[in-house]
Amino acid sequence: MKKLKKYLLYSALPILVLAIIFFSAGIIFPIISYESKVTVKKPVEQSFRVFTDVFTFSEWIPRFITIKWLSGKQNEIGSKWEMTIEQEGKEYRMTETLIAFKENELFAFKLENDMLTNDVEIRFANKGETSEIISSNHITGKNIFWKSLFVFSPSYFKQQSKEMYDTLKKVIEKSN
Repeated sequence: MKKLKKYLLYSALPILVLAIIFFSAGIIFPIISYESKVTVKKPVEQSFRVFTDVFTFSEWIPRFITIKWLSGKQNEIGSKWEMTIEQEGKEYRMTETLIAFKENELFAFKLENDMLTNDVEIRFANKGETSEIISSNHITGKNIFWKSLFVFSPSYFKQQSKEMYDTLKKVIEKSN
């Protein structure tokens, strides 16, 4: 019996230590932040127009299914919409609230679902015949599990964002 207790103690101890480390990470680093940047060979007005056109979302937002307006008007601060995407055969709904808007310069929103809140600020810089799109993201998990998990997966978020903005660049550059 003593051997069994000793075995259980030594088996459970590493698991407990790993769990403490995992959950501590979410307490120490509750927000992950990253930036994506892309230069587009089109004027800023065209880049901004394509970016805000809901009819182009399916061309550059991965696994986009639909968008539904909940309140307000397009590009009006405080307006809300619900976006649905598909991932691994499951539909996920996210509520987006527009928090800042300046035509051809700024589009900022809060994205929320059951797992996270993402404060996103997208800036458009006029570079003459080209434009630069810079997206800043600040993600917070909705509970300690998600906060901790996100600490260990910022490269996933960065890669998803890079792919999305690279695709947006292509969509803008082929637009008229």
